[in-house]
Parts: sequence; structure tokens; C-alpha cells
Amino acid sequence: MVKDGKGKIVLIGMNPISGRSDANWKESASAQGYEKYQALKSGQLKQWELSMTYTGSTRRTLPLALETAGAVGVIDSYWTELPGLTRIFDAKSKQIPVFNIALEDYSLLHRMAVRGVKPRILLQGKSKELGTAKTYNSIAEIKGKEKPNEYVVLSAHLDSWDGASGATDNATGVITMMEAVRILRKVYPENKRTILVGNWGSEEQGLNGSSAFVEDHPDIAKNIQVVWNQDNGTGRIVRIGGSGFEKAYEYIGRWLQYLPEEFRNEIQTSFPGMPGTGGSDHSSFVQKGIPAFGLSSISWDYGKVTWHTNRDTYDKIVFDEVKQNAIIVAVLTYLACEEPALVSREKIVLPVDKTGKQMAWPTNLQPKRTSGN
Repeated sequence: MVKDGKGKIVLIGMNPISGRSDANWKESASAQGYEKYQALKSGQLKQWELSMTYTGSTRRTLPLALETAGAVGVIDSYWTELPGLTRIFDAKSKQIPVFNIALEDYSLLHRMAVRGVKPRILLQGKSKELGTAKTYNSIAEIKGKEKPNEYVVLSAHLDSWDGASGATDNATGVITMMEAVRILRKVYPENKRTILVGNWGSEEQGLNGSSAFVEDHPDIAKNIQVVWNQDNGTGRIVRIGGSGFEKAYEYIGRWLQYLPEEFRNEIQTSFPGMPGTGGSDHSSFVQKGIPAFGLSSISWDYGKVTWHTNRDTYDKIVFDEVKQNAIIVAVLTYLACEEPALVSREKIVLPVDKTGKQMAWPTNLQPKRTSGN
């Protein structure tokens, strides 16, 4: 339990022993120097994790515990291993401010505090409590001409963390789906099945928008052909998994043959794959037994540079690759609409887990709601 925090500003992030990335160390250090650094880094992480257990909290719950203990503020740094980049998440406190600052500044404060220098800092934060705000899904529809009550769903999410503008998480996904629809409206005016575009709200808070849609529209859910979801950066699509559907290869594998060769040759598939328990909006459909698939992109340093960081900005978009993704989605959507019958929803028998227990199909996603509207 955290106790001695009254009247204090508390630093809660681990201060890395080096502000250089692993890649930089491996490239430039001697073999002996790199080995020494790795040993020190591993030891520091183990000690930090042990220290965190002594607090009785986790990194997510510690700010609220410190607030309860009387702290007046919290400073954190969630370094991505690249200069000037830090991850931005919500504060987890109720009243006191939580500031997330760059490693370079955090490390200076940390060294001063450890040495008893007692730094004085000025923190300026502008915020206003506006109460509970509604979040919305934005739904577009192109009615099917032959089978209007069967659906192909194009999926992306509108919201992002506010450390930056959310360009690759997930504005590029939204752009991909909107552009795919523009293409389809131009070249496929007689779409057989209804095409729905779901730009979901509150994905970052737990896939709330998409899981609420599935829960609220069972009439649509039971007649969904497939869902295509894109949500991991600006890069071209290079991976598609079967999400645990036994027959996914039979139709996706066939549809992929219609893509331009240079696109198709880059896409790796894994069938039947495993059903996801979260991560992105296709999981909301998968847990209801609806064939839904994440269209995974090549990295472009998504994990370290733009995912939930203060650098996920417009200039990081690679537009030629977003255009390629829109073409892929448009082709796959056309083929899903043209497929004579609804595809199989047969699920794989999941394996036993490491405890020997039979794994069950995930049903963990329940939308968080604060009103009946």
C-alpha cells in the first residue's frame, strides 16, 4: 500500500540506464559492452518489477493510490526507446494531474531527486472536467441490390489517444475504408449485398462502439458475410489470419487470387488462426461467431514511433500504401458481395491451454454503457 505521498509530486516511471535504443547499442557498442548493457538492463527491469509489487499497485493503478495517499501530482515517462517519443495513455487518477514527459526531461528530474537536489518545477496543465461525454459510431450504407439483408462490413475506429492526432491509429484505417467505398460506388454500382462502413467510437476504451453495434443489431449480425478491419498503421497490408474459422482459407484464399500479383505476393496468411480476445474491432464480431478479419500492415515503426505516442501525426502517413490498402479492401469487398452464398461460420476446436484446460471461444467483450441512449 502506498502511504508516504502527502504534498508531494511523485515520479513513477522507471528511469532507464541508457537513453539509447537496443538497436543503437547493438550497432555501435563492442560485443562486451553490448553484453554488459543487456545484463544491466535486465537486472534493472527485474528490480523495478519487484519494487512495483511492494507498492501493492500496478503502473495503471498507482496514480490513484498516490492520490489517495495525498500526492499533489504525478510525473511519468513511458519511453518507446526512441529519442523524444513517449506513450500517452489516460491519467488513471480522479483529481490530481498526471504529466507524461519525455525521457530526456524525466531522467534529469530523476537524477536530481535521487541525489537530494530537491528540484523545483513548474507544471502547467490546462484541462476542464466536462462530465461524461457521449461517443458515437459513424455508419454508412450502400444498400444491396439483390441481397439487401446480407452484409459486408468495412471496419475502422474514429477515436485515438490525445498525445497526437492519431494519424496511423486509426485515421489511416478510416481513410482506407472511405476510399474503398468511393472506388466501389464508382465501379460496382450494382452491389449484390449491402456494404456497411463502421467507423467506431470508443475503440480505445475497450472496443465499445463495435461491440455495442453487434449487440444492438442481431438482425444484421446473423447475416454478415465478412468483416474487414484495418487498425495498425499506415503500411500496406501484408498479413491476414483466419480468426479461428475452420473454412476461412476456402474463401479468403480464393479471393486473394484476384488481387494484383504484386499485392498478393506480399500477403502472408495463417489459417485457420485463432480468435482474438481483443486488440481491435474485428474481435467484437469474432466473439459472436461472425467471420471478421484484421488486415495487418507492415510496421513502418508503428510499435515504437506512432502507436499511442506523441508523434502519431499526419506527416507519418505513407499515402501510396494507404491507396494500395483501399484497392485491396475494395477488391475483397466486391468478391465477398458476389459470393453465391454466405460463407461458413464453422469454428475450429480450440486447443487446451498450458494448464491442460480446454480453451473456449472468447465472449469477453461487453460494451461499457453509461446511458440507455
